[in-house]
Amino acid sequence: MRTSLSLLAVGAGAVLTLGLTGPVAQAQDAGAGLDVPAAQDVPCSTGVSESDYLEGYANRDNNTAGPVEFRVNIVCGLACDVSSEWVRLEPGQGAQAVAACPSWSTGIAPGGVSAEHHAV
Repeated sequence: MRTSLSLLAVGAGAVLTLGLTGPVAQAQDAGAGLDVPAAQDVPCSTGVSESDYLEGYANRDNNTAGPVEFRVNIVCGLACDVSSEWVRLEPGQGAQAVAACPSWSTGIAPGGVSAEHHAV
């Protein structure tokens, strides 16, 4: 298993060293001039559910001129970390993303709820 992961990491490094060419690189270059919403334009609050210590949430508003997607990430005790599905917000919309640790988990670690977003 370690050998496979090492080879994968080496292979990924080789791709990064060589650089991207073709349609993928062109698509990345085409998006270089787009306005990406600043983090401060997408207010967010995160927390642990008051009724279920295994459930975490992120509430987010989109105050930008374009659509964004966000999700909540949770660090679970004695279990794999979990993330919610991506939630799409159009300008002016707000929503909540929710994810839960497995029932056999010891719960959400202190400070273990975070959110991430990106422009669509």
